[in-house]
Amino acid sequence: MILNKGNLLKKKNDVMELEEYSIKLLTKDRLSEVVELEHKVYEDLANKDILYVDSYDDMYQELVNGGKILGVLNSKDRLIAYRYISVPGSRDHNMGLDVGLPHEQLKKVIHLETTVVDPIYRGNGLQDLTLQIASKMVRKEGYRHLLCTVSPYNFYSLYNVMKNGLKIKSLKKKYANPEDENDGTWRFVLHSDLERTFKNPIDTVISKWANLELQKTLIDDGYIGYELSKETKQLNYMKFEDDTNEISA
Repeated sequence: MILNKGNLLKKKNDVMELEEYSIKLLTKDRLSEVVELEHKVYEDLANKDILYVDSYDDMYQELVNGGKILGVLNSKDRLIAYRYISVPGSRDHNMGLDVGLPHEQLKKVIHLETTVVDPIYRGNGLQDLTLQIASKMVRKEGYRHLLCTVSPYNFYSLYNVMKNGLKIKSLKKKYANPEDENDGTWRFVLHSDLERTFKNPIDTVISKWANLELQKTLIDDGYIGYELSKETKQLNYMKFEDDTNEISA
């Protein structure tokens, strides 16, 4: 089933060409293409800490558990981008625990995992488009909470996620690997409640995007990273009246 289709621009020999695309849910038999694109993009990154590499086995198991991969395919049916989402359920890596969701809400959590775009197709808003499609899809399926992690050093991914309604709720080290003595890498944890809007802000603080020390202090004091300016690269942190009672089963 085609979820979306249209035209996009690709860069070829320094010339921009128009090409048709379609977005579909990928089945497990195309997972090797997903991993191949992931590794291609990862190897080209100057700062490899900004992308957590998902293994074939992990993604396969998540698909078995109800996860999905939205694949963007070009006119030749080649995978040029994807958005991977998972259903953590009651497992202890559910990011609802990172942002203080009540236990009964954890079953309504969706993780927005990796989003990867082939470099020659960047600039077409595919991160935004796949996020919007995924949000509508999971809401129809009864999920309420979208959560994801973004590297503090990946400005454009952070901007794209925040402009689609997710708010910074936590800043912590994630993806630790005790086997190689890796204590993890810094990540923002962002959250969107599809059934709730923020009301009655009581304070606002502006922080430079890269000032992690100040942001960690603000988050620990109950502020939420509410908006990111593309022009000034400043984050708008806000504190709201305590209305956590609105989150219930």
